[in-house]
Amino acid sequence: MRKDLLFSCLALSLTGCGDGGEVYKKEAEGLRSDVKSLQAEITAAKGKIVKLEQENTALKETPAVLLAQVRRASDSEDEAATRVALASLTSRYPDSAEAETGSSFLQKMVKDREAKEQEAHRLAALGMKAIPVKASFAADDSSVSLQSAQITEQWSFNNHGDEYEYRSAERGSKYITAKVTYSSKSKDPRLAPLVVYASNGGELKRLGVMGFEFVSWSSYATFLGNYHDDANDFAHKASIRFSLGLQVPNEAITKPLYIVASSSGCADRSSDRFGNPPVSYSTYSCEQSAPNVLRAGDFKDGRFGIVKRID
Repeated sequence: MRKDLLFSCLALSLTGCGDGGEVYKKEAEGLRSDVKSLQAEITAAKGKIVKLEQENTALKETPAVLLAQVRRASDSEDEAATRVALASLTSRYPDSAEAETGSSFLQKMVKDREAKEQEAHRLAALGMKAIPVKASFAADDSSVSLQSAQITEQWSFNNHGDEYEYRSAERGSKYITAKVTYSSKSKDPRLAPLVVYASNGGELKRLGVMGFEFVSWSSYATFLGNYHDDANDFAHKASIRFSLGLQVPNEAITKPLYIVASSSGCADRSSDRFGNPPVSYSTYSCEQSAPNVLRAGDFKDGRFGIVKRID
């Protein structure tokens, strides 16, 4: 009988045997209560840590520190970030000198942005008239300086003493002509083209690339090719005068007309010792340098420049 009771107590040792089982239950409940208490203390400690970190951060974010954040956002021209940084400063230190300074940063940024927007609207309204006209233009391999330009019945060039050559415009057409000087450090540059454009609403429509002729020759003999003319050779002269011309139908001449220089040099020098004159410049490869249509935005990067507007 006692052996059976002993085995039974051993089998029930996890839950207790007799009155001793209640003791184990109480101890387990006490342990569970202790665990819950520790968990609550840990949670409370984490909350205190977060609060202390927030207080520590707040102590570090002095008016000077917050103002520096506003300044950095302003310097980067980020208006949204500037507003956020300023709101943080003014909410904590509304009456501080730093808040007033930060507000001035934002006010200046807003003022500058509004001025830029107004200027953009003004330029858009003016269209091509807003593009500056400069008689000189620097291209990749040469620079060009325009002395005069006109709409005329004749294009004259190749003055060689007592005589000169000219071309008369066909019926119903006129010539757009220009006297220019090209300069280059190269001994054989590809000259930048001058292209005639006509107004077409808010953009420019290409009429054509101007042809090249020399303004003059040192003598009739050099014009005939009997002698070399150093004055018309970049291998000997840094600057040479040219007469440029383009024949245009009258109905295509819608003023103002624009003479536009392109930065892509394309006019090539060629020689023919039996030609009169023996040297010439061709513009056959200049079509790609002269888009069919130009808009105000095409002049922003310096690839094109207006050297003359004929009103």
